[in-house]
Amino acid sequence: MSAPPPSRLNAWARATLGADVALELIPGGGSRTSYIAKSADGSRHLLRVDNGAGPLSGTEFTIEREYRVISALRRTDVPVPAILAYDAPQNAMLMEFVEGTTSYQTQVSPELQRAIQADLMQHVVALHRLQPGNLGLEDFARTASVGAALEHDLTRLESMYAPAPILKEPEIDFALSWLSDHIPDPAQPARIVHGDVGPGNFIFGPDGRLRAIIDWEVVHMGHPLEDLGAVLCRSLGVPFGEAAEHIANYESFSGARVDRDALAYGVILVLTRWYIGLNLAVSRPSLSQNLPVLLTYRQSVADALVRALAERHQLSELPGGHLPEAAPEPYVHDYVLQTLEQVVTPALGDPYVRDRAQGLANLSRYLRDRAAYGAERLQREEIEDAERLTGRRFPSHAAAHAALCAVARNASGSAVPGVIACLQRINQRRQLLWRAAMGAMADRRLRY
Repeated sequence: MSAPPPSRLNAWARATLGADVALELIPGGGSRTSYIAKSADGSRHLLRVDNGAGPLSGTEFTIEREYRVISALRRTDVPVPAILAYDAPQNAMLMEFVEGTTSYQTQVSPELQRAIQADLMQHVVALHRLQPGNLGLEDFARTASVGAALEHDLTRLESMYAPAPILKEPEIDFALSWLSDHIPDPAQPARIVHGDVGPGNFIFGPDGRLRAIIDWEVVHMGHPLEDLGAVLCRSLGVPFGEAAEHIANYESFSGARVDRDALAYGVILVLTRWYIGLNLAVSRPSLSQNLPVLLTYRQSVADALVRALAERHQLSELPGGHLPEAAPEPYVHDYVLQTLEQVVTPALGDPYVRDRAQGLANLSRYLRDRAAYGAERLQREEIEDAERLTGRRFPSHAAAHAALCAVARNASGSAVPGVIACLQRINQRRQLLWRAAMGAMADRRLRY
């Protein structure tokens, strides 16, 4: 499946709106590509289409599903954009353009920040109180309990991760097994959860009130603390208040104490879902994706997941490592980096192209540091980790990596601390190589 060409999307938008429109691409997005449809009279609408190459393309998380949920939520107090039209053949929908700001676009005062956080959590709690059967979402209503919802979600994640071409990581294998063994509150009623709520996925006005919660592509039935966990996890990408404030807001609006073990489960589930989605994306890269952004965010998620698992098993963080002083032929890497940042990027007028150029600059930082560390050394050390953990010898890095994934998937009892310690060492090396490319993101931590 591939996305329809912009010319066909433009023709559909023109016919739907009854006016000539110009489509302006909005950078970003994994499985969905978004355009602003601008009419000659100055009016704007949002057009969303499955790009056919993202992690959710070809899964049950379709545009049609998103369309049904948003349409149902329009009959509630949860703020969502109005949908003008949905087109099944193009896998696209045309929506109201909501004026306002996302937290990725601007910094606000502390007072406004607190108002935004409170209003967001109030709407999240309101979402969790909705009954899907009353909204006409019969397929959602069939999942009654948290246990059934989480088992279904984990089965879905397993099926997305299982195909051979998808990159495999031992921390994902361990997390999937851990999540299956530690489902919290299985008998409680399942709730509608957004699944990816937080900075970048809501729009607010100057008064701090939310005008819309957006990007409903992974909405599903689940444990309500998944959404609180997602708010915390999305702060890996951009700072968004303190965890204690979000937890206090949730408790205030829900009237219920937040169980920290269940919240930790929600955090690990969200990180695992994102990690699998990111691996799906980078396993089949395309020009529609901003690969450097996907790769740097993938490492941020991997680091947070390993840290969360280690914390659950009371294992201490490893001390930081150091790169060699210089990469082979450092002038080559420096030339590419300086050309992109000092010559190319300032000359670009298109924000989308500037963003791509900056991404290439960050990717060159990673390649420089990986060359300094040494690709052969990196593989050799992982082979040594696998041999220490399993007591076996491996002829290649691929064989050692596969064995680590298998051991991680099947770890139990007294073997678990050794597996997590191994994951910590692998993650420490990867974090070292990606640190310069990640910028401020490299030092963000989930503390809840």
